[in-house]
Amino acid sequence: MEKLKPGKTNAEDRMNMVRYWAAYVRAHPDKVWSRQQAMLINAQLKSARKDAQAAKAYLKRKGLAI
Repeated sequence: MEKLKPGKTNAEDRMNMVRYWAAYVRAHPDKVWSRQQAMLINAQLKSARKDAQAAKAYLKRKGLAI
């Protein structure tokens, strides 16, 4: 599998990432990459929940709770 190449522009970077990921998905079994995707998504959800709780606590301390 080819290494990820940096692009000259932001759009080129995004397209390179799409191509890289598509090649990765084709080269690895479903169980491998879907487990990795699940770990990433779960980590993002956990972080978002933690951020939301911190924001609510901050607003409550400031007396601005909704």
